[in-house]
Amino acid sequence: MNSESLEKTYDTLYCLLAAWIHNVPAEMVEMPDFEALGEIADKHSLTAAACFALEYTGLMAQCPAETAGRFQEKKVQSIRKTLLVDAEREKLLALLEKKGIWYAPLKGVTLNSLYPRYGARQFADNDILIDADQWQEIRNFMKLQGYRAESMSQRVHGAYYKPPFYIFEMHRALFAEEGSAFLSGCVSYYRNVKERLVKDTANEFGYHFSSEDHYVYLLAHIYKHYIGGGTGLRSVLDVYLYRQTQSGMNRTYVMEELKKLGLENFELLFCSLGEKLFGPPPVSALTEAERKMLTWIEASGVYGTAEHRAQNDMRRLQQEDINPAKVRARYLLERMFPGREWYRDNAPFAYHNRWARPFVWAYRLFRGVFINGRVNLKMLISAMRWKQSESREDIPR
Repeated sequence: MNSESLEKTYDTLYCLLAAWIHNVPAEMVEMPDFEALGEIADKHSLTAAACFALEYTGLMAQCPAETAGRFQEKKVQSIRKTLLVDAEREKLLALLEKKGIWYAPLKGVTLNSLYPRYGARQFADNDILIDADQWQEIRNFMKLQGYRAESMSQRVHGAYYKPPFYIFEMHRALFAEEGSAFLSGCVSYYRNVKERLVKDTANEFGYHFSSEDHYVYLLAHIYKHYIGGGTGLRSVLDVYLYRQTQSGMNRTYVMEELKKLGLENFELLFCSLGEKLFGPPPVSALTEAERKMLTWIEASGVYGTAEHRAQNDMRRLQQEDINPAKVRARYLLERMFPGREWYRDNAPFAYHNRWARPFVWAYRLFRGVFINGRVNLKMLISAMRWKQSESREDIPR
């Protein structure tokens, strides 16, 4: 697909979703290239939402049968998964209540209801903040419920999986320091996170963020991905719908908190972009900064890309050293020999026993070449192509 066709298909997706969200006449939406539309929607986990929108506008009747079948399948899968995961989550929360462990559902769990139709928001996992003092108890508890521990961060979360698609991330913290000033600021900001939570009235141990604090956390989480591997259009739509449904938020408080995290400018640009993509017509043209941001987001996809992560790593290192050869060398060293804090989450034994780290390096080399070779090659090529003139300002923030 050439760049002109790609841009046209993206514009059709925006018009399609805006028509569905705002119940505006379907005539505003041009006849799409359905196959291309499906590919883009898949890339950004918006296929179920696009299916609902195609049905609303009546365009689904013009869609080739095979492509229409794929849209419908994604929609049905999303509805079924949402139903089953909602029931499983309620069961787990009820068991946490019985055990007297406090908890607070996070992120996507609380965003699903913002969409016009049940199941329209596709998701991969469920995030729940829990009492950090009960970390080991939670691990034992999840195993008893038939879950397998997929990954265990000693500082942030444990990911648990149970067939066919149940994935729960149980968080003891919201952020970990990973070499960036922003993440360090988030760790400090959320150090005593329970103090920012509001007690549920319908249960004994459940908590939640206020609408303002949830919004701040949502933006902080999105920005973490934005400056990492990137974030996709679903995030833009999440924030747009959140603002539409939570219009009574205290903006003065929100802006004060965003300033503490250095996110006030990002929020204004990100939200302005969302208004222009998904707001009711007519909308004004994108500014240069919005266009740059959109280009990055469109290329990122819902979970970002290896190339984008490498580019952002190079931007970070370039701020510390302007010599391009040294920047590339530092990047390679960081990839091969991670800093001490990395071991705390990923290899705790080596964190406490330095003599074991060479064995970790050997394992990382083996895994990097024979298991994740394709991804690492993409990152390496992207880093080696990095130009000294490309600064962090290339991505609007």
